[in-house]
Amino acid sequence: MWLLLSIYLFGQIAPIQQESMLCQAESISEKYNLEVAKLPPASPFPKTQDCLNTASVWFSIDLDELSQNAFVSLKEDQVWNYLRELGVQGVYLKNLKMGGAFRTGLNVDPKWADGWEDIAIAMQRKGISLISDSVGNSTGLSTDFSLALKNVGQYPNLYHLIEVESWDWKYLPKVPQGKWSANIPWLDLQTLQKKGYVPEQCSPYVKMSNWNATMQICCADGVVRRWIYLKENESDPVINWMSSSFAGSRIAAADTLNSIYHLGGKVIHIDPEIPSNAQETLSLWIRKLGGFSLQAGIGLEGIKNTTSDVTLDTLTGPALLHALMTEETEALKLMYRLFLEAGIETKKLVHMLQPFDKYCSDWTELLKNPKKKFQYYEELLTGELLRMRLLKEDAIRIGMGQGATWPNYCKIALNVKDFEKNREEITQMHLLLAFFYAMQPGTFSFSISDLLGTLNSDAVNLMEATPNTLYPSLPGQFKNSKSFAMQLQKILRVRRDNQFQSGELIAVPQTLDPGLIILMHRLKSTGQIQLLAVNFSQHETSQHLEMSCFRQTTPIDLMTGLAVKKLFDSSGLDLRLPPLSGKVILLQPKYFQ
Repeated sequence: MWLLLSIYLFGQIAPIQQESMLCQAESISEKYNLEVAKLPPASPFPKTQDCLNTASVWFSIDLDELSQNAFVSLKEDQVWNYLRELGVQGVYLKNLKMGGAFRTGLNVDPKWADGWEDIAIAMQRKGISLISDSVGNSTGLSTDFSLALKNVGQYPNLYHLIEVESWDWKYLPKVPQGKWSANIPWLDLQTLQKKGYVPEQCSPYVKMSNWNATMQICCADGVVRRWIYLKENESDPVINWMSSSFAGSRIAAADTLNSIYHLGGKVIHIDPEIPSNAQETLSLWIRKLGGFSLQAGIGLEGIKNTTSDVTLDTLTGPALLHALMTEETEALKLMYRLFLEAGIETKKLVHMLQPFDKYCSDWTELLKNPKKKFQYYEELLTGELLRMRLLKEDAIRIGMGQGATWPNYCKIALNVKDFEKNREEITQMHLLLAFFYAMQPGTFSFSISDLLGTLNSDAVNLMEATPNTLYPSLPGQFKNSKSFAMQLQKILRVRRDNQFQSGELIAVPQTLDPGLIILMHRLKSTGQIQLLAVNFSQHETSQHLEMSCFRQTTPIDLMTGLAVKKLFDSSGLDLRLPPLSGKVILLQPKYFQ
Protein backbone atom coordinates (compact mmCIF):
# COMPACT_ATOMS: atom_id res chain seq x y z
CA MET A 1 0.00 0.00 0.00
CA TRP A 2 1.12 3.49 -0.79
CA LEU A 3 3.48 5.31 1.54
CA LEU A 4 0.78 7.83 2.48
CA LEU A 5 -0.90 5.30 4.74
CA SER A 6 2.11 5.63 7.03
CA ILE A 7 3.04 9.19 6.15
CA TYR A 8 3.05 10.26 9.78
CA LEU A 9 5.91 7.83 10.37
CA PHE A 10 8.28 9.86 8.17
CA GLY A 11 11.24 10.80 10.27
CA GLN A 12 13.76 12.82 8.28
CA ILE A 13 12.53 14.71 5.24
CA ALA A 14 15.89 15.23 3.47
CA PRO A 15 16.50 11.59 2.37
CA ILE A 16 12.94 11.37 1.03
CA GLN A 17 13.33 14.59 -0.97
CA GLN A 18 16.20 13.06 -2.95
CA GLU A 19 13.68 10.63 -4.47
CA SER A 20 11.29 13.36 -5.61
CA MET A 21 10.85 14.55 -9.18
CA LEU A 22 11.28 18.17 -8.10
CA CYS A 23 14.68 17.36 -6.57
CA GLN A 24 15.66 15.30 -9.62
CA ALA A 25 14.61 18.22 -11.84
CA GLU A 26 16.92 20.62 -10.02
CA SER A 27 19.81 18.18 -10.38
CA ILE A 28 19.18 17.55 -14.10
CA SER A 29 18.80 21.27 -14.86
CA GLU A 30 22.04 22.08 -13.07
CA LYS A 31 23.85 19.28 -14.92
CA TYR A 32 22.98 20.64 -18.37
CA ASN A 33 22.81 24.35 -17.55
CA LEU A 34 26.00 25.32 -19.40
CA GLU A 35 25.09 23.32 -22.51
CA VAL A 36 21.63 24.86 -22.68
CA ALA A 37 23.05 28.37 -22.21
CA LYS A 38 24.99 28.01 -25.48
CA LEU A 39 21.94 27.06 -27.54
CA PRO A 40 20.29 29.54 -29.92
CA PRO A 41 16.69 30.65 -29.30
CA ALA A 42 13.99 28.18 -30.27
CA SER A 43 12.34 28.63 -33.65
CA PRO A 44 8.80 29.97 -33.20
CA PHE A 45 7.69 27.86 -36.17
CA PRO A 46 7.15 24.09 -36.20
CA LYS A 47 9.92 22.11 -37.88
CA THR A 48 7.61 19.56 -39.45
CA GLN A 49 9.77 18.75 -42.45
CA ASP A 50 12.87 18.25 -40.32
CA CYS A 51 10.90 15.85 -38.12
CA LEU A 52 9.70 13.92 -41.19
CA ASN A 53 13.25 13.74 -42.51
CA THR A 54 14.35 12.27 -39.18
CA ALA A 55 11.58 9.67 -38.81
CA SER A 56 8.27 9.41 -40.67
CA VAL A 57 7.53 5.71 -40.03
CA TRP A 58 7.02 4.95 -36.34
CA PHE A 59 6.64 1.70 -34.45
CA SER A 60 4.94 1.83 -31.05
CA ILE A 61 5.82 -0.52 -28.18
CA ASP A 62 4.01 -0.35 -24.85
CA LEU A 63 6.62 -1.87 -22.55
CA ASP A 64 3.96 -2.88 -20.03
CA GLU A 65 2.42 -5.17 -22.67
CA LEU A 66 5.65 -7.12 -23.22
CA SER A 67 6.47 -10.41 -21.58
CA GLN A 68 9.76 -10.50 -19.67
CA ASN A 69 11.37 -12.56 -22.42
CA ALA A 70 10.16 -10.04 -24.98
CA PHE A 71 11.84 -7.17 -23.16
CA VAL A 72 15.08 -9.13 -22.90
CA SER A 73 14.93 -9.77 -26.66
CA LEU A 74 14.94 -6.00 -27.30
CA LYS A 75 18.57 -5.97 -26.20
CA GLU A 76 19.49 -8.07 -29.22
CA ASP A 77 20.45 -6.48 -32.55
CA GLN A 78 18.24 -8.94 -34.45
CA VAL A 79 14.99 -7.25 -33.37
CA TRP A 80 16.24 -3.88 -34.57
CA ASN A 81 17.57 -5.43 -37.79
CA TYR A 82 14.07 -6.68 -38.55
CA LEU A 83 12.44 -3.35 -37.71
CA ARG A 84 14.93 -1.35 -39.74
CA GLU A 85 14.55 -3.72 -42.70
CA LEU A 86 10.80 -3.36 -42.39
CA GLY A 87 11.17 0.41 -42.83
CA VAL A 88 10.85 1.65 -39.24
CA GLN A 89 12.68 4.94 -38.56
CA GLY A 90 11.44 5.75 -35.07
CA VAL A 91 10.27 3.68 -32.10
CA TYR A 92 7.79 5.05 -29.59
CA LEU A 93 8.56 3.39 -26.24
CA LYS A 94 5.60 3.89 -23.93
CA ASN A 95 5.86 3.61 -20.15
CA LEU A 96 9.65 3.77 -20.26
CA LYS A 97 9.98 6.07 -17.26
CA MET A 98 8.95 5.58 -13.64
CA GLY A 99 5.18 5.54 -13.21
CA GLY A 100 4.40 5.45 -16.93
CA ALA A 101 1.53 7.79 -17.84
CA PHE A 102 1.29 8.93 -14.21
CA ARG A 103 4.88 9.70 -13.40
CA THR A 104 6.61 9.08 -10.12
CA GLY A 105 10.15 9.78 -11.37
CA LEU A 106 12.14 11.27 -14.26
CA ASN A 107 14.46 8.33 -14.88
CA VAL A 108 13.98 5.01 -16.63
CA ASP A 109 11.77 2.72 -14.57
CA PRO A 110 13.95 0.34 -12.50
CA LYS A 111 12.17 -2.66 -14.04
CA TRP A 112 13.61 -1.63 -17.46
CA ALA A 113 16.93 -0.31 -16.21
CA ASP A 114 18.67 -3.68 -16.57
CA GLY A 115 19.09 -3.77 -20.31
CA TRP A 116 17.98 -0.27 -21.25
CA GLU A 117 21.49 0.84 -22.16
CA ASP A 118 21.86 -2.12 -24.55
CA ILE A 119 18.52 -1.23 -26.16
CA ALA A 120 19.52 2.41 -26.59
CA ILE A 121 22.83 1.42 -28.20
CA ALA A 122 21.09 -1.04 -30.54
CA MET A 123 18.59 1.62 -31.63
CA GLN A 124 21.34 4.16 -32.21
CA ARG A 125 23.41 1.65 -34.16
CA LYS A 126 20.49 0.99 -36.52
CA GLY A 127 19.67 4.68 -36.93
CA ILE A 128 16.27 4.34 -35.21
CA SER A 129 15.10 7.42 -33.31
CA LEU A 130 13.57 7.24 -29.83
CA ILE A 131 10.10 8.71 -29.27
CA SER A 132 9.03 9.11 -25.65
CA ASP A 133 6.43 10.74 -23.41
CA SER A 134 6.74 13.94 -21.45
CA VAL A 135 5.37 14.38 -17.94
CA GLY A 136 1.57 14.20 -18.07
CA ASN A 137 -1.13 16.38 -16.60
CA SER A 138 -1.08 14.31 -13.41
CA THR A 139 1.49 12.38 -11.44
CA GLY A 140 1.06 9.08 -9.70
CA LEU A 141 1.05 8.81 -5.92
CA SER A 142 4.66 9.88 -5.82
CA THR A 143 7.20 11.06 -3.29
CA ASP A 144 6.43 14.60 -4.46
CA PHE A 145 2.79 14.22 -3.48
CA SER A 146 3.76 12.73 -0.12
CA LEU A 147 5.98 15.75 0.58
CA ALA A 148 3.23 18.11 -0.61
CA LEU A 149 0.83 16.60 1.90
CA LYS A 150 3.53 17.02 4.56
CA ASN A 151 3.59 20.75 3.58
CA VAL A 152 7.31 20.66 2.77
CA GLY A 153 8.89 23.54 0.84
CA GLN A 154 7.49 24.15 -2.67
CA TYR A 155 5.89 20.73 -2.98
CA PRO A 156 2.31 21.90 -2.19
CA ASN A 157 2.62 24.37 -5.11
CA LEU A 158 3.20 21.46 -7.48
CA TYR A 159 -0.46 20.41 -7.19
CA HIS A 160 -3.94 21.91 -6.89
CA LEU A 161 -3.67 21.27 -3.16
CA ILE A 162 -5.77 23.37 -0.78
CA GLU A 163 -5.78 23.33 3.01
CA VAL A 164 -9.23 23.33 4.61
CA GLU A 165 -9.51 25.08 7.96
CA SER A 166 -10.37 22.76 10.85
CA TRP A 167 -13.73 24.43 11.51
CA ASP A 168 -14.77 23.53 7.95
CA TRP A 169 -13.78 19.85 8.17
CA LYS A 170 -17.46 19.13 8.76
CA TYR A 171 -17.99 19.74 5.03
CA LEU A 172 -15.42 17.09 4.11
CA PRO A 173 -16.31 13.40 3.66
CA LYS A 174 -15.23 10.79 6.17
CA VAL A 175 -12.30 8.74 4.97
CA PRO A 176 -13.05 4.99 5.23
CA GLN A 177 -10.83 2.86 7.41
CA GLY A 178 -7.77 1.65 5.53
CA LYS A 179 -8.01 4.55 3.03
CA TRP A 180 -6.15 7.87 3.03
CA SER A 181 -8.61 9.92 0.93
CA ALA A 182 -12.24 10.07 -0.14
CA ASN A 183 -14.08 11.68 -3.03
CA ILE A 184 -16.02 14.87 -2.28
CA PRO A 185 -19.73 14.66 -3.25
CA TRP A 186 -20.78 17.44 -5.59
CA LEU A 187 -23.14 19.04 -3.05
CA ASP A 188 -20.32 19.37 -0.49
CA LEU A 189 -17.99 20.56 -3.26
CA GLN A 190 -20.52 23.27 -4.07
CA THR A 191 -20.43 24.40 -0.44
CA LEU A 192 -16.61 24.44 -0.46
CA GLN A 193 -16.70 26.47 -3.66
CA LYS A 194 -18.98 29.07 -2.05
CA LYS A 195 -16.62 29.27 0.92
CA GLY A 196 -13.74 30.06 -1.42
CA TYR A 197 -11.82 26.79 -1.22
CA VAL A 198 -12.55 25.40 -4.69
CA PRO A 199 -11.52 27.81 -7.47
CA GLU A 200 -13.97 26.46 -10.09
CA GLN A 201 -17.62 25.76 -10.64
CA CYS A 202 -18.57 22.19 -9.77
CA SER A 203 -20.58 19.95 -12.04
CA PRO A 204 -23.79 18.69 -10.43
CA TYR A 205 -25.31 15.24 -10.69
CA VAL A 206 -22.08 13.39 -11.34
CA LYS A 207 -21.22 10.17 -9.54
CA MET A 208 -17.65 11.24 -8.76
CA SER A 209 -16.35 14.78 -8.50
CA ASN A 210 -12.84 15.81 -9.58
CA TRP A 211 -11.80 16.57 -6.00
CA ASN A 212 -10.69 14.32 -3.16
CA ALA A 213 -10.28 15.07 0.53
CA THR A 214 -7.46 13.56 2.57
CA MET A 215 -7.46 12.12 6.07
CA GLN A 216 -5.90 14.15 8.88
CA ILE A 217 -2.16 14.44 8.26
CA CYS A 218 0.47 15.57 10.72
CA CYS A 219 2.67 17.86 8.61
CA ALA A 220 6.38 18.64 8.86
CA ASP A 221 5.68 21.78 10.89
CA GLY A 222 3.68 19.78 13.47
CA VAL A 223 0.30 21.11 12.33
CA VAL A 224 -2.46 18.58 11.61
CA ARG A 225 -4.15 19.37 8.31
CA ARG A 226 -6.80 18.07 5.97
CA TRP A 227 -6.37 18.87 2.31
CA ILE A 228 -8.53 18.79 -0.78
CA TYR A 229 -6.93 18.29 -4.18
CA LEU A 230 -7.83 18.09 -7.87
CA LYS A 231 -7.38 14.57 -9.25
CA GLU A 232 -7.66 12.32 -12.28
CA ASN A 233 -8.81 8.70 -12.13
CA GLU A 234 -9.44 7.59 -8.57
CA SER A 235 -6.68 9.49 -6.79
CA ASP A 236 -3.88 10.70 -9.12
CA PRO A 237 -3.14 14.37 -8.31
CA VAL A 238 -3.28 16.96 -11.12
CA ILE A 239 -0.25 19.23 -11.56
CA ASN A 240 -0.80 22.96 -11.05
CA TRP A 241 0.89 24.37 -14.15
CA MET A 242 0.25 28.00 -13.18
CA SER A 243 1.46 28.07 -9.58
CA SER A 244 3.80 30.80 -8.33
CA SER A 245 6.73 28.37 -8.21
CA PHE A 246 6.09 26.92 -11.70
CA ALA A 247 7.19 23.62 -10.17
CA GLY A 248 5.25 21.59 -12.76
CA SER A 249 6.92 23.39 -15.66
CA ARG A 250 10.33 22.91 -14.06
CA ILE A 251 9.76 19.18 -13.76
CA ALA A 252 8.56 18.93 -17.37
CA ALA A 253 11.55 20.96 -18.61
CA ALA A 254 14.03 18.74 -16.75
CA ASP A 255 12.23 15.61 -17.91
CA THR A 256 12.69 16.76 -21.52
CA LEU A 257 16.37 17.50 -20.89
CA ASN A 258 16.79 13.99 -19.54
CA SER A 259 14.92 12.40 -22.48
CA ILE A 260 16.90 14.25 -25.17
CA TYR A 261 20.38 14.65 -23.65
CA HIS A 262 20.63 11.48 -21.59
CA LEU A 263 18.34 8.96 -23.32
CA GLY A 264 18.91 10.27 -26.86
CA GLY A 265 15.23 10.98 -27.60
CA LYS A 266 14.24 12.78 -30.79
CA VAL A 267 10.46 13.19 -30.51
CA ILE A 268 8.66 14.02 -27.26
CA HIS A 269 4.92 13.43 -26.88
CA ILE A 270 3.23 16.21 -24.91
CA ASP A 271 0.13 15.20 -22.94
CA PRO A 272 -2.93 16.86 -24.57
CA GLU A 273 -4.60 17.25 -21.18
CA ILE A 274 -2.12 19.84 -19.89
CA PRO A 275 -3.08 23.53 -20.36
CA SER A 276 -2.41 25.07 -23.79
CA ASN A 277 0.08 27.60 -22.41
CA ALA A 278 2.15 24.77 -20.92
CA GLN A 279 1.95 22.81 -24.18
CA GLU A 280 3.21 25.82 -26.15
CA THR A 281 6.10 26.41 -23.73
CA LEU A 282 7.08 22.74 -23.83
CA SER A 283 7.01 22.72 -27.65
CA LEU A 284 9.42 25.67 -27.76
CA TRP A 285 11.65 24.09 -25.12
CA ILE A 286 11.83 20.77 -26.99
CA ARG A 287 12.66 22.61 -30.23
CA LYS A 288 15.38 24.60 -28.47
CA LEU A 289 17.00 21.36 -27.31
CA GLY A 290 17.06 20.01 -30.86
CA GLY A 291 14.11 17.65 -30.52
CA PHE A 292 10.64 17.57 -32.04
CA SER A 293 7.31 17.77 -30.26
CA LEU A 294 4.19 15.68 -30.77
CA GLN A 295 0.75 16.76 -29.57
CA ALA A 296 -2.79 15.47 -29.96
CA GLY A 297 -4.86 18.39 -31.16
CA ILE A 298 -8.48 17.69 -30.22
CA GLY A 299 -10.78 18.48 -33.10
CA LEU A 300 -10.05 20.55 -36.20
CA GLU A 301 -9.27 23.75 -34.29
CA GLY A 302 -7.09 21.85 -31.85
CA ILE A 303 -5.04 20.39 -34.71
CA LYS A 304 -4.81 23.76 -36.46
CA ASN A 305 -3.69 25.64 -33.35
CA THR A 306 -1.09 23.22 -32.02
CA THR A 307 2.43 24.61 -31.87
CA SER A 308 4.02 21.17 -32.05
CA ASP A 309 6.13 19.92 -34.94
CA VAL A 310 3.75 17.03 -35.64
CA THR A 311 0.21 16.36 -34.46
CA LEU A 312 -1.77 13.18 -33.90
CA ASP A 313 -4.57 12.72 -36.43
CA THR A 314 -7.58 12.57 -34.11
CA LEU A 315 -10.20 13.11 -36.85
CA THR A 316 -9.94 10.26 -39.33
CA GLY A 317 -9.77 7.30 -36.91
CA PRO A 318 -13.52 6.97 -36.28
CA ALA A 319 -14.24 7.65 -39.95
CA LEU A 320 -11.82 4.91 -41.03
CA LEU A 321 -13.51 2.47 -38.66
CA HIS A 322 -16.89 3.56 -40.00
CA ALA A 323 -15.77 2.98 -43.61
CA LEU A 324 -14.56 -0.50 -42.68
CA MET A 325 -17.81 -1.43 -40.95
CA THR A 326 -20.39 0.13 -43.27
CA GLU A 327 -18.54 0.08 -46.62
CA GLU A 328 -19.26 3.81 -46.89
CA THR A 329 -16.51 6.44 -47.09
CA GLU A 330 -18.56 9.66 -47.04
CA ALA A 331 -17.62 10.44 -43.42
CA LEU A 332 -13.95 9.73 -44.21
CA LYS A 333 -14.08 12.10 -47.21
CA LEU A 334 -15.69 14.72 -44.99
CA MET A 335 -12.74 14.68 -42.60
CA TYR A 336 -10.21 15.21 -45.37
CA ARG A 337 -12.31 17.99 -46.90
CA LEU A 338 -12.34 19.65 -43.49
CA PHE A 339 -8.52 19.51 -43.50
CA LEU A 340 -8.53 21.26 -46.88
CA GLU A 341 -11.06 23.91 -45.80
CA ALA A 342 -9.09 24.67 -42.63
CA GLY A 343 -5.80 24.93 -44.54
CA ILE A 344 -4.21 22.15 -42.49
CA GLU A 345 -1.14 20.58 -44.05
CA THR A 346 -1.71 16.85 -43.70
CA LYS A 347 2.03 16.22 -43.68
CA LYS A 348 1.95 17.51 -40.10
CA LEU A 349 -0.36 14.65 -39.07
CA VAL A 350 0.63 11.38 -37.43
CA HIS A 351 -1.71 8.68 -38.78
CA MET A 352 -1.71 6.04 -36.07
CA LEU A 353 -3.26 2.60 -36.47
CA GLN A 354 -2.86 1.23 -32.97
CA PRO A 355 -2.95 1.64 -30.06
CA PHE A 356 -6.30 3.32 -30.52
CA ASP A 357 -6.44 6.95 -29.46
CA LYS A 358 -8.87 7.70 -26.63
CA TYR A 359 -10.92 9.84 -29.06
CA CYS A 360 -11.10 7.12 -31.74
CA SER A 361 -14.85 6.52 -31.43
CA ASP A 362 -15.89 9.95 -30.18
CA TRP A 363 -16.31 11.74 -33.54
CA THR A 364 -14.66 14.62 -31.69
CA GLU A 365 -15.11 17.25 -34.41
CA LEU A 366 -18.87 16.64 -34.51
CA LEU A 367 -19.04 16.53 -30.72
CA LYS A 368 -17.27 19.90 -30.44
CA ASN A 369 -19.55 21.50 -33.06
CA PRO A 370 -23.07 20.18 -32.35
CA LYS A 371 -24.84 23.10 -34.10
CA LYS A 372 -22.51 23.49 -37.10
CA LYS A 373 -23.88 22.06 -40.36
CA PHE A 374 -21.85 19.52 -42.33
CA GLN A 375 -22.40 18.35 -45.89
CA TYR A 376 -23.09 14.61 -45.81
CA TYR A 377 -24.13 13.10 -49.13
CA GLU A 378 -26.94 15.40 -50.32
CA GLU A 379 -27.91 16.58 -46.85
CA LEU A 380 -26.81 19.37 -44.54
CA LEU A 381 -26.77 17.90 -41.03
CA THR A 382 -25.81 19.45 -37.69
CA GLY A 383 -22.82 17.94 -35.95
CA GLU A 384 -25.11 16.52 -33.26
CA LEU A 385 -27.44 14.78 -35.72
CA LEU A 386 -24.62 13.47 -37.90
CA ARG A 387 -22.70 12.12 -34.92
CA MET A 388 -25.76 10.27 -33.59
CA ARG A 389 -26.41 8.81 -37.04
CA LEU A 390 -22.84 7.59 -37.44
CA LEU A 391 -22.67 6.17 -33.91
CA LYS A 392 -25.92 4.28 -34.49
CA GLU A 393 -24.60 2.80 -37.75
CA ASP A 394 -21.36 1.77 -36.02
CA ALA A 395 -23.19 0.21 -33.07
CA ILE A 396 -25.36 -1.91 -35.37
CA ARG A 397 -22.27 -3.47 -36.93
CA ILE A 398 -19.86 -3.58 -34.02
CA GLY A 399 -22.16 -4.46 -31.16
CA MET A 400 -21.01 -4.35 -27.55
CA GLY A 401 -17.93 -5.71 -25.81
CA GLN A 402 -15.81 -6.27 -28.89
CA GLY A 403 -12.02 -6.10 -28.56
CA ALA A 404 -10.63 -2.82 -29.86
CA THR A 405 -7.97 -4.16 -32.22
CA TRP A 406 -8.04 -3.87 -36.00
CA PRO A 407 -7.92 -7.66 -36.54
CA ASN A 408 -11.04 -7.98 -34.39
CA TYR A 409 -12.78 -5.18 -36.28
CA CYS A 410 -11.76 -6.78 -39.59
CA LYS A 411 -13.31 -10.05 -38.42
CA ILE A 412 -16.56 -8.24 -37.63
CA ALA A 413 -16.55 -6.36 -40.94
CA LEU A 414 -16.03 -9.60 -42.86
CA ASN A 415 -18.72 -11.31 -40.76
CA VAL A 416 -16.52 -14.33 -40.08
CA LYS A 417 -16.46 -16.48 -36.96
CA ASP A 418 -13.22 -18.40 -37.29
CA PHE A 419 -9.89 -16.56 -37.35
CA GLU A 420 -8.01 -19.63 -38.54
CA LYS A 421 -10.22 -20.33 -41.55
CA ASN A 422 -10.31 -16.67 -42.59
CA ARG A 423 -6.79 -15.63 -41.66
CA GLU A 424 -5.88 -14.54 -45.20
CA GLU A 425 -8.98 -12.34 -45.67
CA ILE A 426 -8.49 -10.65 -42.30
CA THR A 427 -4.81 -10.04 -43.07
CA GLN A 428 -5.61 -8.42 -46.40
CA MET A 429 -8.21 -6.13 -44.84
CA HIS A 430 -5.78 -5.20 -42.06
CA LEU A 431 -3.13 -4.42 -44.70
CA LEU A 432 -5.63 -2.23 -46.56
CA LEU A 433 -5.93 -0.03 -43.46
CA ALA A 434 -2.15 0.24 -43.21
CA PHE A 435 -1.96 0.98 -46.97
CA PHE A 436 -4.50 3.81 -46.64
CA TYR A 437 -2.55 5.62 -43.91
CA ALA A 438 0.96 4.81 -45.17
CA MET A 439 0.35 6.25 -48.65
CA GLN A 440 -0.56 9.70 -47.29
CA PRO A 441 1.59 12.70 -46.37
CA GLY A 442 2.71 12.85 -42.76
CA THR A 443 3.87 10.20 -40.33
CA PHE A 444 2.63 6.63 -40.43
CA SER A 445 2.58 4.87 -37.06
CA PHE A 446 1.79 1.26 -36.29
CA SER A 447 2.25 -0.84 -33.19
CA ILE A 448 3.33 -4.20 -31.93
CA SER A 449 -0.39 -5.06 -31.85
CA ASP A 450 -0.57 -4.44 -35.60
CA LEU A 451 2.63 -6.31 -36.39
CA LEU A 452 1.51 -9.43 -34.52
CA GLY A 453 -2.23 -9.06 -35.13
CA THR A 454 -3.18 -9.25 -31.45
CA LEU A 455 -6.69 -10.37 -30.59
CA ASN A 456 -6.60 -9.46 -26.89
CA SER A 457 -4.39 -7.77 -24.31
CA ASP A 458 -2.14 -10.72 -23.41
CA ALA A 459 1.63 -10.12 -23.12
CA VAL A 460 3.33 -10.36 -26.51
CA ASN A 461 6.78 -11.16 -27.90
CA LEU A 462 8.13 -10.04 -31.27
CA MET A 463 10.67 -12.85 -31.51
CA GLU A 464 8.69 -15.84 -30.25
CA ALA A 465 5.29 -17.35 -30.93
CA THR A 466 2.59 -15.56 -28.95
CA PRO A 467 -0.86 -17.05 -28.18
CA ASN A 468 -3.95 -15.21 -29.42
CA THR A 469 -2.23 -13.43 -32.30
CA LEU A 470 -3.18 -13.60 -35.95
CA TYR A 471 0.39 -13.43 -37.24
CA PRO A 472 3.55 -15.34 -36.23
CA SER A 473 6.70 -13.85 -34.72
CA LEU A 474 8.93 -11.53 -36.75
CA PRO A 475 11.38 -14.31 -37.72
CA GLY A 476 8.43 -16.37 -38.95
CA GLN A 477 6.94 -13.49 -40.93
CA PHE A 478 10.25 -12.64 -42.61
CA LYS A 479 10.36 -16.21 -43.99
CA ASN A 480 6.95 -15.81 -45.66
CA SER A 481 6.61 -13.32 -48.54
CA LYS A 482 2.82 -13.21 -48.06
CA SER A 483 2.97 -12.38 -44.34
CA PHE A 484 1.65 -9.10 -42.92
CA ALA A 485 5.18 -7.83 -42.22
CA MET A 486 6.52 -8.62 -45.68
CA GLN A 487 3.58 -7.03 -47.47
CA LEU A 488 3.81 -4.00 -45.17
CA GLN A 489 7.52 -3.77 -46.02
CA LYS A 490 6.62 -3.43 -49.72
CA ILE A 491 4.09 -0.68 -48.93
CA LEU A 492 6.63 1.22 -46.84
CA ARG A 493 9.29 0.88 -49.53
CA VAL A 494 6.99 2.52 -52.10
CA ARG A 495 6.20 5.25 -49.57
CA ARG A 496 9.90 5.90 -48.90
CA ASP A 497 11.05 5.78 -52.53
CA ASN A 498 8.45 8.36 -53.57
CA GLN A 499 8.74 10.51 -50.43
CA PHE A 500 5.01 10.50 -49.82
CA GLN A 501 5.53 11.81 -46.28
CA SER A 502 6.28 15.32 -47.60
CA GLY A 503 3.34 15.58 -50.00
CA GLU A 504 0.38 17.94 -49.96
CA LEU A 505 -3.32 17.05 -50.01
CA ILE A 506 -4.91 19.01 -52.90
CA ALA A 507 -8.32 17.42 -53.56
CA VAL A 508 -10.87 14.85 -52.42
CA PRO A 509 -12.83 14.00 -55.59
CA GLN A 510 -16.45 12.89 -55.56
CA THR A 511 -16.98 9.21 -56.31
CA LEU A 512 -20.02 7.33 -57.59
CA ASP A 513 -19.52 4.31 -55.34
CA PRO A 514 -19.97 5.13 -51.60
CA GLY A 515 -17.29 2.56 -50.73
CA LEU A 516 -14.58 4.32 -52.74
CA ILE A 517 -12.36 7.16 -51.52
CA ILE A 518 -9.81 9.00 -53.68
CA LEU A 519 -7.25 11.46 -52.29
CA MET A 520 -5.12 13.61 -54.58
CA HIS A 521 -1.68 14.72 -53.41
CA ARG A 522 1.09 16.81 -54.90
CA LEU A 523 4.56 15.45 -54.15
CA LYS A 524 7.02 18.01 -52.84
CA SER A 525 10.11 16.48 -54.45
CA THR A 526 8.81 16.46 -58.05
CA GLY A 527 5.54 18.41 -58.09
CA GLN A 528 3.86 15.36 -59.63
CA ILE A 529 0.33 14.27 -58.79
CA GLN A 530 -0.26 11.14 -56.72
CA LEU A 531 -3.66 9.44 -56.52
CA LEU A 532 -4.58 7.25 -53.57
CA ALA A 533 -7.70 5.19 -54.27
CA VAL A 534 -9.11 2.69 -51.78
CA ASN A 535 -12.20 0.54 -52.18
CA PHE A 536 -13.63 -0.30 -48.75
CA SER A 537 -16.59 -2.16 -50.21
CA GLN A 538 -16.76 -5.90 -50.71
CA HIS A 539 -17.58 -5.58 -54.40
CA GLU A 540 -15.60 -4.37 -57.40
CA THR A 541 -15.90 -0.69 -58.21
CA SER A 542 -14.82 1.71 -60.94
CA GLN A 543 -14.55 5.47 -61.33
CA HIS A 544 -13.87 7.85 -64.20
CA LEU A 545 -11.91 10.99 -63.28
CA GLU A 546 -11.62 13.99 -65.59
CA MET A 547 -9.01 16.64 -64.67
CA SER A 548 -6.84 18.99 -66.69
CA CYS A 549 -3.75 18.03 -64.68
CA PHE A 550 -4.02 14.49 -66.11
CA ARG A 551 -3.12 15.72 -69.62
CA GLN A 552 0.26 14.67 -71.00
CA THR A 553 0.87 12.22 -68.19
CA THR A 554 1.23 8.47 -67.91
CA PRO A 555 -0.33 6.94 -64.78
CA ILE A 556 1.93 4.38 -63.08
CA ASP A 557 0.60 1.91 -60.52
CA LEU A 558 3.42 2.13 -57.99
CA MET A 559 2.64 -1.18 -56.29
CA THR A 560 3.01 -3.11 -59.55
CA GLY A 561 5.27 -0.75 -61.49
CA LEU A 562 2.95 -1.03 -64.52
CA ALA A 563 1.37 1.78 -66.55
CA VAL A 564 -2.38 2.26 -66.29
CA LYS A 565 -4.19 2.43 -69.64
CA LYS A 566 -4.71 6.07 -70.65
CA LEU A 567 -4.14 8.23 -73.74
CA PHE A 568 -1.16 10.49 -73.09
CA ASP A 569 -2.99 13.69 -74.12
CA SER A 570 -6.25 12.74 -72.46
CA SER A 571 -7.54 14.47 -69.30
CA GLY A 572 -9.55 11.38 -68.36
CA LEU A 573 -8.52 8.41 -66.24
CA ASP A 574 -10.48 5.21 -65.56
CA LEU A 575 -9.88 3.41 -62.28
CA ARG A 576 -11.02 -0.11 -61.52
CA LEU A 577 -10.53 -1.62 -58.06
CA PRO A 578 -11.33 -5.15 -56.86
CA PRO A 579 -13.16 -5.59 -53.54
CA LEU A 580 -11.26 -4.35 -50.46
CA SER A 581 -8.25 -3.12 -52.39
CA GLY A 582 -6.23 0.01 -52.96
CA LYS A 583 -4.09 1.62 -55.64
CA VAL A 584 -1.51 4.35 -55.48
CA ILE A 585 -0.92 5.98 -58.86
CA LEU A 586 1.75 8.45 -59.90
CA LEU A 587 0.97 10.67 -62.89
CA GLN A 588 4.31 11.02 -64.66
CA PRO A 589 4.77 13.72 -67.32
CA LYS A 590 6.33 11.17 -69.66
CA TYR A 591 5.06 8.83 -72.33
CA PHE A 592 5.52 5.11 -71.71
CA GLN A 593 4.56 2.41 -74.16
